[in-house]
Amino acid sequence: MCSVLAIVTDSMVSLSWGLLCMAACGDNVHAVGDPLGPAAALTIVAHQDDDLLFMQPDLHDAVRGGLGVTNVYVTAGNASAGVDAAERRDQAIMVAYGSIAGDNDWSCGWIEIAGHAAEHCRLESAQLSLVFLGYPDGLRHAENHQGLLQLWEGKVKTVSTVARVTTKYDQPGLIAALAEIIDITAPRTLRTLEIAATHGDDHPDHMLVGALAVLATAASSQAPELISYRGYPITGEPANNSLVVADSLDAFAHYDACASDCGRCGAACLTDRLEAGYVDMLQRHYAIGMRRAASGELHLGDGCVTVTSVGEPAAVGDCASAPPWQLDDRGELRSSTGLCLQVMVTGEVLAVECGGRGPGERFFLDEEGHLWSGIVPAPEDDMATAHLYCVGAAGNVPHAGLCGEGRAPTLELAPTAHATQRDSIAITATGRAVRIAMLPSEPLPMLCAIEAGLECAPGASDGGLLPAIQIGSAGAPLVIDPESLMLGDVDGDARMDACGRDADGIVCATAASGYLPARWTPLFRSRGAADSMDRSLAITADGEICGLGEPGVVCTSRGATSFTDVRSTWPDPSAELWIADLDGDGQADWCTATTGGVACGLASDRDRTTDGVPWSYAFHGVAEASLADGTMPSAATAAFTDIDGDGRADLCAARAGAIACARSLGHGFGPFMIVARLPPGMVPTSLWAESTAVSGREPRICAADATAIACVH
Repeated sequence: MCSVLAIVTDSMVSLSWGLLCMAACGDNVHAVGDPLGPAAALTIVAHQDDDLLFMQPDLHDAVRGGLGVTNVYVTAGNASAGVDAAERRDQAIMVAYGSIAGDNDWSCGWIEIAGHAAEHCRLESAQLSLVFLGYPDGLRHAENHQGLLQLWEGKVKTVSTVARVTTKYDQPGLIAALAEIIDITAPRTLRTLEIAATHGDDHPDHMLVGALAVLATAASSQAPELISYRGYPITGEPANNSLVVADSLDAFAHYDACASDCGRCGAACLTDRLEAGYVDMLQRHYAIGMRRAASGELHLGDGCVTVTSVGEPAAVGDCASAPPWQLDDRGELRSSTGLCLQVMVTGEVLAVECGGRGPGERFFLDEEGHLWSGIVPAPEDDMATAHLYCVGAAGNVPHAGLCGEGRAPTLELAPTAHATQRDSIAITATGRAVRIAMLPSEPLPMLCAIEAGLECAPGASDGGLLPAIQIGSAGAPLVIDPESLMLGDVDGDARMDACGRDADGIVCATAASGYLPARWTPLFRSRGAADSMDRSLAITADGEICGLGEPGVVCTSRGATSFTDVRSTWPDPSAELWIADLDGDGQADWCTATTGGVACGLASDRDRTTDGVPWSYAFHGVAEASLADGTMPSAATAAFTDIDGDGRADLCAARAGAIACARSLGHGFGPFMIVARLPPGMVPTSLWAESTAVSGREPRICAADATAIACVH
């Protein structure tokens, strides 16, 4: 096998990629590349800097994590120039990722993907692959008549690539090539760009490649977590990446030195030589995920989606008689009547037998409520801002059509919470004084509070609650500050324990002891009245107790007599704090409410900063706080739980009529979405969520007012 090795260091002058190939393989001979293999993370973008500008520090961390990353660059990024310009940007992106990985020993060569030639460059030490498809750059306003937009609109049928080894693509060929890459890499996470102009004027190539990623996923056999990163319009949103931008800025500065001559290729440009617009983008990070699972009534327009028989169109009818629906991780929408939905290229939405799994039967529900279809849309004029079908309503009939700027209907897939009257279960506590957890020997989560000691209301099979029972001995009750109650495994036996604080520190009643209280640590002593420390305490996944004290965010274990593990001196001790694992690495992270939304700190980011970084999603310059009306979250009305089983804690909040959650995407929250509707007339003043994920079951979340508690799971 003939391979190409390109080593670029700070002391070397940039070399021509073509010369490297000729030197290694001889004139008119092209190296054979290594085959693609599995990768935990797959990225599909348009140009060789899209991932550097819009997806950091996510990809930086993925590369450093060493679990396997494959990046696909669909266009040559050549503007209106030729192959030399494309190769210059290819080299630049390799130098950028080499700076992240600390190695530049790249091996490049040509491979076949679904019958098409593509260049594959591999950095084996970092388990990193870069794949260059070479489709012509469409230019900022789609001026290139051979661009992706013209292919989408049917104005061109086949287009030759801009590459040393050329190939021809039609639209089905592009989708097939990307679908094959998805099947080979079998990623857990697929990152791509904006999929339609629902957030403003982005580069057409960005949005069309985002659409391609959705269609290719629908055509593949895989079901990755799909995340769409917003592009150019993010410069109008609040900066939320500034405190962790240094790594991202360094990688882009290495890229730009090769791509634009702002410095010597192999070194990094000085920051003041980078274009201000690029720096603005690097300081922002906004993404929207596709929900991997959801269930409940399918609310569309003024009613809910119903189906009757195979082959008949779906309808919108009375929600009281509509069937519940289940969206699974492969995008199948199945009703309780055993029928599924299919989108036709005509836009009709029909009831079909389940199990077909064709592109028209794969749906992608994003966190803003757009239900995208995996069917390839029919070509038509003026598709610059709308390239995919999403489902809306035409009267009382669901109908799919192109969605984007000016047309972006939304729907909700959410169950109605089951209400239980408080006086039937004898739990009177409110706010942070109530916790939810699975206790030993109980089949469903329990709602627990300090009443006459620890009392818990078992979950009922219909979603409600049963009368509360005493946990432990009535003669030796757990006596703690009520708002300090914590439920979790502190002794490592995989059973739920209960802890809290009193005037002498932390007391725990473990399952192993039969819930007899015992002193755990003299730290976190009560100051005589409920305060922010009570409301911040939590038991982490590894059995530590963490909270907000005078030193800052601190954690301790059994028997400790001093705070030796100070995670962060931010925020202020009076803040509302939540402890949760936001990025799925098993470490305790922390969030607090601020005047600008929600700010969070990651344990994995402690070498970058221990200050809070803005995590709230924003649109049109306004950052979401907790609720749609801008109300700030509090320990009483917001809680963290993993709603989708991805290992990352999500922020859920009570609002009038509903429970809304914002999914963690690892370095920020997506938009708030409705996950449950509350009984009519309920205006909740408390929200509680099961903090520990249970495999195969959605977490229980409850909202409450003075008279009733409504739960969903």
